[in-house]
Amino acid sequence: MKAVPLADCKNALGQIQPETLGIYVHVPFCRARCRFCAFYMERLREDRVQTFLDGLDREFRLYACDVGLRKIPVHTIYFGGGTPTTLPSHQLIGILHAIRRWFLVEDDAEVSVEVHPGTVTSEALRAFRQAGFTRLSVGGQSFDQTELRELGGRSYGAGVRQAISWARSAGFKNFSLDLMFGFPGQSLESWQRTLDEALALSPSHLSCYAYTLEEGSPFYREVMRGKGSEPDQEFQVALEERAVEQLTAAGFERYEISNYCRPGYACRHNMRYWQVQAYLGLGPSAQSCLGRARFGNVANLEGYADSLQRGTLPLDEITCLSHDQVDRERVIWGLRMLSGVRLQSTENKTALLHTIRQLREEGLLRVEGQGRVSLTDLGIRYADTVAVALL
Repeated sequence: MKAVPLADCKNALGQIQPETLGIYVHVPFCRARCRFCAFYMERLREDRVQTFLDGLDREFRLYACDVGLRKIPVHTIYFGGGTPTTLPSHQLIGILHAIRRWFLVEDDAEVSVEVHPGTVTSEALRAFRQAGFTRLSVGGQSFDQTELRELGGRSYGAGVRQAISWARSAGFKNFSLDLMFGFPGQSLESWQRTLDEALALSPSHLSCYAYTLEEGSPFYREVMRGKGSEPDQEFQVALEERAVEQLTAAGFERYEISNYCRPGYACRHNMRYWQVQAYLGLGPSAQSCLGRARFGNVANLEGYADSLQRGTLPLDEITCLSHDQVDRERVIWGLRMLSGVRLQSTENKTALLHTIRQLREEGLLRVEGQGRVSLTDLGIRYADTVAVALL
């Protein structure tokens, strides 16, 4: 880990402070690792939890007071992981109260928490709602029990249905279901059943992620040992097309490559990522985007806590992008939204425009009035290829 002085962080931010802010809190604890997951995680232990909580409070203070973010209006807060709900509800609520104490959280802020159905109770959901959480992201992945066992660490579909019933009783109207397609052992028929089950629960939002082989995940290690198979891209395209057809017919808008919502229920926090608006990542391994600065915390709880105890930000790296790099990043992330992104009148973008023209000629991009650029149907299928070309 590199010890990055506060002065370096301030220099990277420059004199421009963001107008608004999103806050992401990475809760690294899980009861078990899912076989597709490569995120930084820790097994749940009480002493480790206290180390995390102490470090988090120090990190809040450093960013609020020393870096100078205390008076920036916070529009969104997102608790991700890991599995945030492995922590007792009073600890997650305590973190939310601390954020409100150190930062200027707007009254209508979107406050989301990722929920694993096997780690939440009706009492916890009521407490979340009363404390000001406004949105749930429920991990479902599949409603097929055999597939859930293969994925590892997942609750059965009955657990998802129960959690959503409790959430409604607690007063939540905004909740998302996370689904995955194209992983080993899945079939078109089982994916259809999962979509049917998901729609029967009437969520306000659905995330449908194509299975990817992430380096460091159990699935990845199996493939490296010759005991597993890589994703079948043609099969994934067929599953994705089924999701688009069915969810659109059910009244959902596909507003981002992997995300669908009822009108008015797009995830405001994730929109900050795609629109390259400022967000601050807190907790081990969390990533941040402030001005032209891009930085991430060390993916190690001890290193994270030790750095903060010394009064130093626990950063693994910090980069200050050029204006051209910011332009390219804004286009790359903006193209994930189906509405696309409008090119701005900025300097030094000749090379970027040349790349866009090439991708348009290849049928991957369309350019509409007022310089708005979006992916074609073919471009959606090859979105990663487009992103690499724009780097």
